[in-house]
Amino acid sequence: MAQELAMRCDYEPLTDADRMLAAFGVAPLADSALGAPAAFIVPAEAPDAGTLGVLRPGCFGLLPPALRGGGDALRVRECRVETMKSNPTCRESWWAARRCVVPVARLTTWCHDTGRPQAWAIQRADGDPLGLAGLWSETIDASGAPIAAFCVLTLGAAGHPVFGRLAPPMSQDPRMPVILGGAAQRQWLQGTWADAERVLLRLPAELLSAGPLEASDPAAQRTPPGVGVADLFEGEGWLPVPARQRREAPRRVTRPRAVIPAGPVTGDLFA
Repeated sequence: MAQELAMRCDYEPLTDADRMLAAFGVAPLADSALGAPAAFIVPAEAPDAGTLGVLRPGCFGLLPPALRGGGDALRVRECRVETMKSNPTCRESWWAARRCVVPVARLTTWCHDTGRPQAWAIQRADGDPLGLAGLWSETIDASGAPIAAFCVLTLGAAGHPVFGRLAPPMSQDPRMPVILGGAAQRQWLQGTWADAERVLLRLPAELLSAGPLEASDPAAQRTPPGVGVADLFEGEGWLPVPARQRREAPRRVTRPRAVIPAGPVTGDLFA
């Protein structure tokens, strides 16, 4: 199932073990459930040139340190690159070098070019899976059990030929996930802080393929943003007045105006 990002872009975890091994050199999880829970790649204890790292199961979304064990609504699923060093939820992971790569089959979002939301998919032009830059940490779930959690890093997308076009209407600060190429993935995981920062760039549009989804695609059958939105005042004591109780404004009675004979059309008033 797609994991929703706050930037109105969903990612579909990579669940094909063969593609995972071919693209990242990473062995699948023991239970082969790569997408449930979500999975991410961390550096191996003994780096190997043939593999990117180790696949770990986890939960999508970091929790603020003071709210460990809180609910899903409190999770931070994306972190701006511009604030990753100071964001209270993400900075601990950055300074502890807990960096990860999130393997993704494709991204889906909405395009508003026609005036109506249309589901689109974003993939690599060469057909390989996407590797998103992320940060991870050890946390506690709602039941008190330890679990790993991660978030995705984002960059400004203004002017980007793909993500800039797919930004929500009237968006003042469109965002896009940090998509890492093959060499950049290893540098992100195994490099120094300075090395890691150098790869946090917008992926060129020519390396991406984007287009509308078929109507039969499950991702195209989701509810578009803004459709079926709940009443903003629901739960605040504001109740709609039933139609039979609404008081209609009194009808205004219009009386016919008196007909006044037309006056003379010349100045000869006393003729």
